[in-house]
Amino acid sequence: MNWKALLGAVVLTTCAAALPLADVRADSVLYDSASFIEGQQSFVQQLNISTPGTLTVTLSSIPWLDIISDLTGFLTTASGVVGSTMVNGSETFSVGSGTIYAHWFGETQGPNNLGVLGVKIVFTPNATPVPLPVSWVLLLSGLGVLFGWQRREAQPIAGV
Repeated sequence: MNWKALLGAVVLTTCAAALPLADVRADSVLYDSASFIEGQQSFVQQLNISTPGTLTVTLSSIPWLDIISDLTGFLTTASGVVGSTMVNGSETFSVGSGTIYAHWFGETQGPNNLGVLGVKIVFTPNATPVPLPVSWVLLLSGLGVLFGWQRREAQPIAGV
């Protein structure tokens, strides 16, 4: 028995079993950054949204140098504030298409008067999720042919 082929088949079967069977959504990270904040500062980031969906905004005070107090954020559009003001943590907002502005601000407290904050903004469209094809047989047979072709020995040509 060829142990390498058996091991390859076991690994392939394990990988196929680990593949997700759920629907897939296309989330987009619109902004992901760590910034220094000195004293009292505020920041604004413009986001251009093409379809309606949800924005998940995460504000975090990174424990390095001094503590950031009053870390606060909110979203605005041309017509006003979207949702409510958020504090340190994560919050999800339902948004329409158009230009949205993300605002966040805070104040450092400590001897250095310098802190670090993290901001991550993820957009999830309200589109219908796309189901993954359940064609495991096609995937496994293609990989089997690939490995089989690689292992095939060259046959000597008769009469040469």
